[in-house]
Amino acid sequence: HEALAHLAMQGNHCAHRERLLREIMDVDNCTWEEAHVVLAKMDQYEEQFYWLESMPYRLGITGGFLAAFGSYVMVFSKPVAAWYAVNIVNEDLPVNLADLTINQVGTWTWAWMEPMIGTASFILLCAQFGRSQLAKMNMKPYTEYLLHFRADRVAKRFPAYDRSMVRAWAKHVPPVKWNFFPDYSRNRSLRGPSSGL
Repeated sequence: HEALAHLAMQGNHCAHRERLLREIMDVDNCTWEEAHVVLAKMDQYEEQFYWLESMPYRLGITGGFLAAFGSYVMVFSKPVAAWYAVNIVNEDLPVNLADLTINQVGTWTWAWMEPMIGTASFILLCAQFGRSQLAKMNMKPYTEYLLHFRADRVAKRFPAYDRSMVRAWAKHVPPVKWNFFPDYSRNRSLRGPSSGL
């Protein structure tokens, strides 16, 4: 138990999981296999609102990639630049538009794209600065607030088990596959990831 306690104090989720399994075995007087059934129920309860809770992250990832691709297209794509110049900027098209290279299109569009990209970059810089000040004042950012909320909700639903063990185990978000779907250990044929012990 001492090795598990040390790993748990270092934030090892597998150690939290194993400690909780042993707590379930002790309280319910059941086998390790039966404790996994209880843990799976706890896991399902914990992940009820996963999609809603993780929505800001998925929107941020998607928006970031779309913005990166969109900014490239708006600066260097001749058809997009021509449409944007006429319909949004109300600028006359260059006489030799058909002859412009990609770099020349970028030079032409940079006049109206630089303020937007520069402003977006400054907004991100200010947001990062603001978040660092939150951390210095020991305020919880969204992720920490979310993990504490999830942990409290699970501990309240399963009061028979040691609250600190349940909360430590519940302060975890499952790994996510490339398609944004969570990779729950309960859905694999494994009993969970190796503890590394």
